[in-house]
Amino acid sequence: MADRSKLGMEFPVYSIRVEKNKIAEFVAALEQKEDTEQIHPHYRDADAAKKAGYANIPTPPTFPTSHVFWTGGGLLGTIKAVGADLTKLLHTKEEYEYFAPVCAGDVITRSMKVVEMYERGKKEQKSRYMQVTVLQTDMINQHGVLVIRARTTFMERG
Repeated sequence: MADRSKLGMEFPVYSIRVEKNKIAEFVAALEQKEDTEQIHPHYRDADAAKKAGYANIPTPPTFPTSHVFWTGGGLLGTIKAVGADLTKLLHTKEEYEYFAPVCAGDVITRSMKVVEMYERGKKEQKSRYMQVTVLQTDMINQHGVLVIRARTTFMERG
């Protein structure tokens, strides 16, 4: 089970440059396309993005989910840091608050913290007992502007 003493723990701060090819690959995967040429041009071409009203190639709404895989030891590093058992884990919710657009070329600094840990069910009923962990991640761009706040919730079976 996740270590309850990790409540309030702050992960190391990481920065990542948002690359246009990563945006295109992400969109192609979401749309189940074999080639990035098959996705909407504003997700792969800066001129098309600007014609659509963006400052540069925009990220799709769920793109911030990918940041955890590229920074701070990745998903397994995050799970290990809170002491959870991957074989008993279920990702249950991902929530985003958007404050400003994120585009190719932006440098996003991610700070993540364990903000909640609680139990659901009864310990004596192992099949119905879960421990819930909530991580909050603030993403700040190169201008010092909070662009996204994400909340990740996962449950671990008892």
